Amino acid sequence: MLDQDYISPLWTKRTGACLGAIALSVTTLLLPGCTTDNEEIQEGKTNVTTEDVAENTESVIGQEITVRSLVGEAVGKSGFVMNTEEDKPILVINATGTVFTLPAEEDMPVQATGQVAQFVLADVEKEYGLDLEDELYVDYEEQPAIIAQSLALAPTTEELAAAPTGYFDKVIAVEGDVRKLEATNNALALFEEGWVDDIGVLVVGVEADLKGGSIAAVQEGENITVTGTARQADAKLLKEANLGWDDAKIEEFLSRYTQRPVIVADGIYPSAVDPAPGE
Repeated sequence: MLDQDYISPLWTKRTGACLGAIALSVTTLLLPGCTTDNEEIQEGKTNVTTEDVAENTESVIGQEITVRSLVGEAVGKSGFVMNTEEDKPILVINATGTVFTLPAEEDMPVQATGQVAQFVLADVEKEYGLDLEDELYVDYEEQPAIIAQSLALAPTTEELAAAPTGYFDKVIAVEGDVRKLEATNNALALFEEGWVDDIGVLVVGVEADLKGGSIAAVQEGENITVTGTARQADAKLLKEANLGWDDAKIEEFLSRYTQRPVIVADGIYPSAVDPAPGE
């Protein structure tokens, strides 16, 4: 039987109205400045939509933004488009220095972080050391584009919990509502609105200030996005995470936390989707 003092009261998620993946597909956020320990991490965020990037480029030009969206077609080896509700796709250029494989699933969002710019092929090639296929980018010249310095698959919390195999050892960005864990160090749990579940997804590696803001600023029930790597849950990983659990607690936890990944976090950001009323 699990130790009720450290598991059950903390890993229970009441259900609410489903915000849905559609909200993710059209929303972006401007990355915030540093927060103080008594601020919520979402303080100071500015939500915009991909339509704003396409139609009101001047308001975000030169800004570093994070976009979570469904993707359309690839453009050569280093580009792809993100969909918008108004059918005005946004060009994304992969300037991360590593190959990024677009998801095979049409309903799988991708998260991109980078600067918004008016696309000029020659300038982008020179500044970022890229060799783009000129003929494929003719229609994108002088159009808004995101020059991505970070790209990640962006499954929902429920999708990650249900089918983690395709994400193990890959960089991911997962949105969810925070549940803090008592008698546990350096960790939190993520849940999702409308997901009937009493365990959630465990996030470890939050013992220090991470990219995007201080973990001390994260509030119970806050809607956040966690970036990091999906790992298989095992005793070695949990011991290395310095959770403050002894061997018995780790064994009890693993007996319940089956076929689910653990996210080893490297960043925590305010989500572009606000929690449901009452959260």
